[in-house]
Amino acid sequence: MSQGQYKPKLTTLHNAKARTSESRSLVLKRFILVGAAAGLIVAVGVGIWEHYSQDDLSRSWAFANEIRCNNLNVVVHSPDHRDALIACEGARDAIEFLASQDLDVTINISIEIVTNLPPVVSRSAAGCYLESERRVLILVYSEFRKFKTWFRISINRLLYRSLISHEVAHLVADYNFKISKPSIQAKEYIAYATQLSTMEPALRKRVMSNFKYEAFEGDWQLSETIYMFDCMGFGVRVYQHFLNQANGRDYLQSILNGKVLVE
Repeated sequence: MSQGQYKPKLTTLHNAKARTSESRSLVLKRFILVGAAAGLIVAVGVGIWEHYSQDDLSRSWAFANEIRCNNLNVVVHSPDHRDALIACEGARDAIEFLASQDLDVTINISIEIVTNLPPVVSRSAAGCYLESERRVLILVYSEFRKFKTWFRISINRLLYRSLISHEVAHLVADYNFKISKPSIQAKEYIAYATQLSTMEPALRKRVMSNFKYEAFEGDWQLSETIYMFDCMGFGVRVYQHFLNQANGRDYLQSILNGKVLVE
């Protein structure tokens, strides 16, 4: 520590008067800029919490890619903030629904919005859950739109939100399975039941009207083959099956406990 007494520099009245009109203008411009930027953060932060790291200080009000959803244990990494907000809503839909079905939803969830899915994922997929890494990956909305249709209707942001609910359901279910190797149809049953149950009602009605299928009659029909042949048709039939009073929550719990839909 240096020796001696700290002496603050005094600003005299003379110095204050000596300020030029140019410097006063610069101060005013800085004040306006800071106020405008702060207002932007508040506006964008509705529904999400913006996280800034020390590195962000080197950029002029640049947004970081990490976004934490309000009142959820969910973090979204996204290059697009509108996509991130939708991801928060899709995650919330899945979490609230699965909590109502007595699943443990207290886990931490990370969602990655990406421009490309890993090579191991089918080109027909718009999102995936990597079990070995417990990662949820979703295509950015601009890439998702390139599929043109989903569930046989034109792609829109409500469909995008339901896609995120589907993949988040995979993650939550993974933490709740009581068996080590659940079947594909078991995992997809939970994901599609979540997706269709939480889908916006008018949108769901349109989806259901595009599939003239009957509900699955029993476990013997819920096969991997049917899923692989027509995954969305499988999802619609899952939802119809789930709505049956004899199934619902109890059936989901039976899946998690390995009592049904086992290989």
